[in-house]
Amino acid sequence: MKKRFTVLCAILMLFSFCSVVFAGSAAYAADMDLKIGSNKVGSTWYVIAACIADVVKKAYPDIQIDASPIAGGIGNLKLFGQQKMNIALTMDNNNLWAWKGEVLFDKPITNFRTLVGGMDQFYVGIAVRKGSGIKSLEDVLANKSKIRLMTVQRGTTGEASAAHVLEAVGFSYDDVKAWGGSVEHTDFEAITNAIKDGRCDVFIQSLSIGHPTFTELAVTGKIDLITVSDKALTYMEKYGYIPTPLPKESFKGQDAELMLPGYRTTLSVIDSMPNDLAYKITRAVCENKEALVMGHQAFTPFEPSEACDPKYLGGVPLHPGAEQYYKEKGYLK
Repeated sequence: MKKRFTVLCAILMLFSFCSVVFAGSAAYAADMDLKIGSNKVGSTWYVIAACIADVVKKAYPDIQIDASPIAGGIGNLKLFGQQKMNIALTMDNNNLWAWKGEVLFDKPITNFRTLVGGMDQFYVGIAVRKGSGIKSLEDVLANKSKIRLMTVQRGTTGEASAAHVLEAVGFSYDDVKAWGGSVEHTDFEAITNAIKDGRCDVFIQSLSIGHPTFTELAVTGKIDLITVSDKALTYMEKYGYIPTPLPKESFKGQDAELMLPGYRTTLSVIDSMPNDLAYKITRAVCENKEALVMGHQAFTPFEPSEACDPKYLGGVPLHPGAEQYYKEKGYLK
């Protein structure tokens, strides 16, 4: 009798322990502050994050998730490293930099995982002032030409991309200055005015189709878009850029397709996110492309069957919950 009572107590204790564990896991999932780190209100990323939150909530009403205008691509990853963010939009090339602790990251950040890759398409745009006589950056190098180069502020993906373009071609900001030229890191308004006034010869910056600054300058006939050599494009792959065609006539005056360094948005999460929650978010995003595109045309290039392709993840592993979904769909072996 005593032995049977002891066994019964052990079973009850085990049941109680499991109940606490599973309840704790469920509470953890429900209590997570799921604010998708994006960018400022009104930005493409903010709208993208809001669209993602909407399809997740419609698929799983028990998940509370919203967009949040926090940080931007580099900042979101740094917040992962500080344990201050659990879900965010990131860029696949930025993921690579963070994971390796290079470019804009002084140490590796490895406590995050990916859910969905390849959700939109960005390029590194290279604009030269119409009438500047500049046909290629390779010519600038060969002639050590005096140019006035402008980028956005330091510490951003756009500025880092500009430095990578120059490095791939074979020169640097310091070389531009040594050849009698100038380099200025400022905002879009200052750059636009400088190009219009003839005070800027080359502008390098991240762009997507419909980018307002590039669109305005192209419509007013102030710029020509150019690219770099195949060798330079291949060189930039080490920083996570993928040679990608910018379709003909994406901007006024662009008479031919341009092969440019490209990169794409990734939905990333903290590595401690519960598997079932990561699975549900991944499934909701991948099975609702039509709704996402209706929310914003930026999702048009998104192919759910390719969302787990390593080339769109920046070398960062998939979260186990996302991996489970892709294996069930047959997208991943």
